[in-house]
Amino acid sequence: MKQQPRIKVENIEEIRILVCHLIYSLGCPLSEDQLVEITSLEDAVNYFDLMQALDGITERLCICHEVNGTRLYENTALGNAAAKEFSMELPQSIREKMFAEAVRVYTRDEGKMSLVSVRYAENGNGTCTLGVSIKSPRTGRQKYYITINAENKAEADFIKDRILEDTEKFKKHIEDYFR
Repeated sequence: MKQQPRIKVENIEEIRILVCHLIYSLGCPLSEDQLVEITSLEDAVNYFDLMQALDGITERLCICHEVNGTRLYENTALGNAAAKEFSMELPQSIREKMFAEAVRVYTRDEGKMSLVSVRYAENGNGTCTLGVSIKSPRTGRQKYYITINAENKAEADFIKDRILEDTEKFKKHIEDYFR
């Protein structure tokens, strides 16, 4: 059986747009290590190309600041505009896979204070993809990761609000379901 060729992002400017898209979609900064892990999924982006893209991204699209020895990238207004305007030029499969991986990595690394994390991104067709991470209270590690598709931003906001309204109830429901 012939394997489907993997789609790679090799153009430095496209990698910068992908980074801005991920930060914009998550609505939070990402560390250099997180970006490496996210974009290395299925070898979508070469490590050295990513490093080259990050070197030049802080000129206009992102700001980079250090927190406890960790470099964090955050979009500027121009970075958000670039994500909105140009991310549709990236292959949809790359955007979807990288966003799903970004949600998984971010919610895993978010810290032990929140046992249920919800993030979502608006897709090009107006639908939204939500990522829900449920952590173990004993270990603080991700126990479940759920992807939910919503018809639009309003529905995604409603689902997110319902989950966050009573995270313990939601967590218990999922735990009971898988027992």
